Amino acid sequence: MAGALPQTLKAITATKINELSKQRALFDQHKEKILAAANAATNLRSRAHALLDGISRLKGLPKDSLDKNDSDLDADSSDSASEEDYTSPLHMLRRKSSTSSSDHSNIRRFLLQGPYDSSISQSSLQNWIDQLEKELTFLETKHEHGAFFSKLVTEWLSELDTTDETNAAQSDTHFQQVGRAEMHEQRATWEALVFTPATHVNDKAIKDYLDHLFKQTELSREAIKNLKASINSFANNLASKGKWIDTHNLKWISKALLKTDLLSNEKSSVLKEFMRNQEVAQEVADVLNMRIASLDSWAWDGNGISIDMRRQLNGKYRVFMDEDLLDALLLQYLGTTWSVEFRRVFETFLHSHAWKPLRENIPEEHKERRRYFLGQNGSLEITHANKIPKKVNETRKKTYEDEYFMSQLPTSVNEGARDYDDDNEGQRDWIAKEEKKAKNALDTKHSLLHLLITESILHKHQRGEFTAVRSDFEWFGPSMPHTTLLTVLEYFGVPEMWLNFFRVFLQAPLKFSQDGSAAAIQIRQRGLPMSHTLADCFGEAVLFCMDYAVNQSTDGAYLYRLHDDFWFWGAEETCIKAWEAMSQFCGVMGLKFNKEKTGTVMMGKSRNRKNTVLPAGEIRWGFLVLDAEKGKFTIDQTQVDKHIEELSRQLTSCKSVFAWVQAWNAYFGRFFANNFAKPAVCFGRDHIDMAISTLSRIERTLFNKGVSGTGTSDQTSGVTEYLRKMIGDRFSVKDLPDGFFYYPPEIGGLGLLNPFIKLLAMRENIKETPRKILHKAALLDEKAYQSFKTKFEEDGPDNKAPSLIDTDGKPLPFMSLEEFNNYPETYSSGLWHAYKALCRVPEEDGVALTPGFAADQEILEMDSPISSDWYAMTPYWRWVAQLYHDEMIRTYGSLAAAKREFMPLGVVKTLREGRFRWQG
Repeated sequence: MAGALPQTLKAITATKINELSKQRALFDQHKEKILAAANAATNLRSRAHALLDGISRLKGLPKDSLDKNDSDLDADSSDSASEEDYTSPLHMLRRKSSTSSSDHSNIRRFLLQGPYDSSISQSSLQNWIDQLEKELTFLETKHEHGAFFSKLVTEWLSELDTTDETNAAQSDTHFQQVGRAEMHEQRATWEALVFTPATHVNDKAIKDYLDHLFKQTELSREAIKNLKASINSFANNLASKGKWIDTHNLKWISKALLKTDLLSNEKSSVLKEFMRNQEVAQEVADVLNMRIASLDSWAWDGNGISIDMRRQLNGKYRVFMDEDLLDALLLQYLGTTWSVEFRRVFETFLHSHAWKPLRENIPEEHKERRRYFLGQNGSLEITHANKIPKKVNETRKKTYEDEYFMSQLPTSVNEGARDYDDDNEGQRDWIAKEEKKAKNALDTKHSLLHLLITESILHKHQRGEFTAVRSDFEWFGPSMPHTTLLTVLEYFGVPEMWLNFFRVFLQAPLKFSQDGSAAAIQIRQRGLPMSHTLADCFGEAVLFCMDYAVNQSTDGAYLYRLHDDFWFWGAEETCIKAWEAMSQFCGVMGLKFNKEKTGTVMMGKSRNRKNTVLPAGEIRWGFLVLDAEKGKFTIDQTQVDKHIEELSRQLTSCKSVFAWVQAWNAYFGRFFANNFAKPAVCFGRDHIDMAISTLSRIERTLFNKGVSGTGTSDQTSGVTEYLRKMIGDRFSVKDLPDGFFYYPPEIGGLGLLNPFIKLLAMRENIKETPRKILHKAALLDEKAYQSFKTKFEEDGPDNKAPSLIDTDGKPLPFMSLEEFNNYPETYSSGLWHAYKALCRVPEEDGVALTPGFAADQEILEMDSPISSDWYAMTPYWRWVAQLYHDEMIRTYGSLAAAKREFMPLGVVKTLREGRFRWQG
């Protein structure tokens, strides 16, 4: 975030700090008066009166001060004016102070009781004096903390100045060299792909491949014909619509664009202003409609579109276009609209008879015997809620359709852009989630890992072996041939008018902003622009062909795909068929597999098999490596070590406390924990213990060597002590409680994330091993068998079932348990329960609400992660709130370190909304 916005925020912050300093000065004056009156008191009761009167008036609660005698009630207007002058500048302290108000009222009543009642002792008076003096100290502490918090924000704003950023980069030569070496290498590869046309693809070969793929049977020919007709009709209707965008549509378009990470922070701020102003929004909508009306003549700015390379936490650089905001809105509208339509027609195709279902090959004789012995529906347990049979194959089908089929395409325009973020730096990750939302991209990735391990457990249990293949495409976005894209779109029925527009969109004139004013303009010849929903739509349209090819070659097995990252598993021979289909697809479409991310793992009886056509290599995800012998994921500590070094460099580049915390939260609090994967029952407790011990090692390694790289001067026991020392050195603020670091900014904290808490809370809720779960499944099936057997022996066969007799003409004896357990993925209720249990993500077994915390919680606001409503808080924040509760109360007198009026929280919120850009 650079330019005008930080300057505006700095001005706002400076104004607020100036006002707060005036209030602080006034507070100090009143405090001195209160203490002077108390020190002049001749006895404890008078001292208590003086303190009660002064503090009550200071907090805007004059009715809770001294009792009024008759002469007090007749006070003249000058006395009233004096009282108003004494309290009005600090009337804001009255906000949500009901607890202290009741305390004051009680003390006032007890003091009135004292002169007449001997039970009011001197020690009671001294206790009330101590309480009031402590309250005055807490008021002073909150003022001091508000001033300190404002200094932290001012420091953060100063770091965001463009001049400061440039100076910091120039002064840190070592860090600059580390980043630039990687950047130049990746830029050279990117340019070689994007600015060179693909010569190894042939549109006729692609069409022949698609004809062979989609026209094998009458059913598939009908399905592809309907798909083409739907796309063609949609395209023509969209082109002739007349009016496309109004201010209502502009809202969802803007929200979708803000999700893409395409816009700079300044352009994001401008867009948000558009959305707030109805008149401006109408003007924007009018301009966009005019551009769509003349879409056949639309073109990019001839002066070239600036592109920036941004470093991701995984070490890769991504190239983002910085196009005109109106063009970005136009393309977002078209991209979202086309994406929703393509998803609709692809889902229709998925549910057609052309798509092969996954089924066990069950002989007809076995089906007849089950109907005879078990009845028409007796072999399938039905849920009462949705009537879906509880069987593994049906669950696989539903999971694939809901989560992995066309996962990049939105289901509606209101949903907007789908997220596919490797770093997951925002608030959408599982560690820092503030509210319960639908499964996001990271959840889906983690669920895929849970699914893989669950399937491996079931396959080994049923068949004794399991094979898994994982791969993605090498430089998928930058390397995608435009011939491939346009040929596939044409094959699916996109008319010529739209193909011409898509060609112009793809062939953008680009120039690197890093090259300055002399940057050369080059035309994109290959690849898809990053963070454009229209580009995601094109990519999914091409990869749909691979999904269908795998479905056809494997007789219904699923290719689990998240964009260009795909996984396949099952029997070895099935995996071979899938791999051959994907390899053929790659050859025709002009794509390459990424060897670094391609691998095969064989478990069980097939683990030591070496002669296979499947690709060599390990299966990895994040920091995890799939161990064939253990049958589970383990953490690659060597990769972790590399990222410890990178985290150290990133933290060193931060010049403010808040930026340091933001980097720490994104890297340690989210990136590490996210890339160890969310816990699940199939992973077991061992996985959580492994993640926790690794996080602990990261912290020890980082701070034992010193995050500034000196190795000596800043050795500390952990992040809290390191920040405490940093703040002490910079701001001379000492003795900060631990809660200050972890409580949210809304109540005066830094909002430091603690990933240990969520992992430990989930660990408590894994109580069974996979082995025990499978044993319970077998018992469940055996109980079901006994129930069916008893019913058959008592009532006989279902009268709707075909009659079965043996060679002697006698009724057949009831089927054996072994026969009953055949084809468990179709029939077994027990196996289905095991499948669901193994995939389950454990709930967080959070801390309990204590009476002491409940009392202190009442005065908090609702719009904070730690709020006045215990049940509205997430388990993470309940844990944090309770863990540091006592020390916060001892330091600040309440859970809030400062009144929110004393802190520039609006500025903090604005800065936190901006995307964090990694250095290098």
